Amino acid sequence: MASRKVYLVDTENVGTAWKEILPQKSSKDVIILFYTEHSPGISYTDLNVIREYPLSFDMILCYPGKNGLDFQMVSYLGYLIKTAPRSEYIIVSNDTGFDAVVKFWSGREIEVCRKSKSELTAPQKRETEDEDVRDMLKQALPETYRTEEYLEKIYVMLCNYDVKQLQKLYFALQKEMGAEAGMEIYRCLKPQIKNIYKKIPK
Repeated sequence: MASRKVYLVDTENVGTAWKEILPQKSSKDVIILFYTEHSPGISYTDLNVIREYPLSFDMILCYPGKNGLDFQMVSYLGYLIKTAPRSEYIIVSNDTGFDAVVKFWSGREIEVCRKSKSELTAPQKRETEDEDVRDMLKQALPETYRTEEYLEKIYVMLCNYDVKQLQKLYFALQKEMGAEAGMEIYRCLKPQIKNIYKKIPK
């Protein structure tokens, strides 16, 4: 187990959700915020929380462009791994495209993982609630999409949006699963979507 954690934050994707790391961060841990002109602003409420932890993070300005921040962050990750291979690296983003990077480095015995916004901001999920949601997904979805891999992806995507963001959820499912599969999954979930969201821990 690595003694130091390095958080690489995709601010375009998760906004200020990274502030949840601050109270649990050790003196050895590092938070690096990657940002562009397209990164969302910080509310006064969030700023007040962040001010309680001065000098707890670094900031790197990235060049904008399609997936520009992502490429620059992954490039910097490689540089960090070369300089400190025994640290644990945590990519903070909802973008599942980073999962390929996680697999690449994990296969080389480097501790790398990705945490989504919901994993940072949601309270610890109770196992019973988690199982209830998975059972509801299994009942709603065709057999093709009942594997653990599909259920995990769909569960995470549901957590990343709420019941008022169904259109965003629909497009996210299409992007992640493919247009046809995403459409089918959403169509199957829609009749029960409000009940499913009632079971997802806030």
